[in-house]
Amino acid sequence: MSLPTPTHSSVLFTWEIEEFSKLKARRLYSKIFYCGGYEWRLLVFPKGNDNEHLSVYLDVPDWAKLAPGWSRYARFSISVVNQIHNAYTESKRTEHKFDANGSDWGFTSFLPLIKLNDPKEGFLVNDTIVLEAGVTIPSSYDSRKETGDNGLGNVEADIAGTTSQVRFLSYWVSSVALLLLEKIHSLHEGTYVKFSMKGRALPTMLLESFAEFIASMSSTKVNELNEEALRLAANLIEDFEQVGLDLRWLKQRLEEAKVVKKHWESVNTVKSCTSGLEVARATVDSCTSGLEVARAKVRELEDGLAKAKLEGEVMSRELPKSLGVNDSVLKDIV
Repeated sequence: MSLPTPTHSSVLFTWEIEEFSKLKARRLYSKIFYCGGYEWRLLVFPKGNDNEHLSVYLDVPDWAKLAPGWSRYARFSISVVNQIHNAYTESKRTEHKFDANGSDWGFTSFLPLIKLNDPKEGFLVNDTIVLEAGVTIPSSYDSRKETGDNGLGNVEADIAGTTSQVRFLSYWVSSVALLLLEKIHSLHEGTYVKFSMKGRALPTMLLESFAEFIASMSSTKVNELNEEALRLAANLIEDFEQVGLDLRWLKQRLEEAKVVKKHWESVNTVKSCTSGLEVARATVDSCTSGLEVARAKVRELEDGLAKAKLEGEVMSRELPKSLGVNDSVLKDIV
């Protein structure tokens, strides 16, 4: 979802498209969201815009109803979220001056359809894909830009003329960090309330480090965390709290992660024990089967022995009494 107020100069908008494989429409529009006082929406071609790729664009709704000569400028990123491992999320960034001749702008060849539609890749989970759009409207391109006003405003540019840093609250951060910091602000409004630092370089460095830390934690699976990683994360949270960030929500998530990790380890222990038990049972079954064979053989030998004894006794009774074992064949004759 977008941030709650329509006047933010930056916003992160999330769009979940369910039953994606069943879509029949050639093009699909998201609901409208607001940034910089403007209405925006995402435009997607689920089967590709005359190609074999997912096509995604940022679009100006009802552009035909706007005043003649209107234009607006935006820098934006579009991402297809990897729902299995966030680190593999596909993202593209660009900027564009929107006007009547170009009311939508984006990426015709965003992601190959064969990769998108493969559940193993992580972009299509439960037949749902998740799109994120991070939009930034420099303050020099506010609502006055609809009538052609221009200026430098609240954006810094490097030598090449591309934007390097933008405003977040009263501080400067990179556009990449801005998207994540704004998302945290929308979900946990009290995070930055007590954050107040003089100067420029230090608060920028701290906010950038905080954004990197959150990005790292967001892309790390619970079962990949060891005790050292958990300890370091807890220490970093304490450090960020020292400069005024309210991270009670993050500490709660970390505690939840510890509980989940402990449960996961218990499950793995049970699986290991279960596997060992199955091996033991198979061994016992094998031994039991062998024992039954051995018992049958013993019974067979016992039956054979009994039969031999019986035959021996019969033959002993039928032997001539004058011919003993030690007698010669011609005893009493020679």
